[in-house]
Amino acid sequence: MYKAMEERIDNSFEHIKNLMEAMKITAEQAMKVLKISDADQAILSKRF
Repeated sequence: MYKAMEERIDNSFEHIKNLMEAMKITAEQAMKVLKISDADQAILSKRF
């Protein structure tokens, strides 16, 4: 179960980075566009 969560977070991180680069937006804006859950946002925010 933990591995699946880690993979989801890793994939989301890559999607967010790609969107930030392509659209010139912040991580917070990208997570809002992608409708990332609050729990995942808390984890992902620590990576930026």
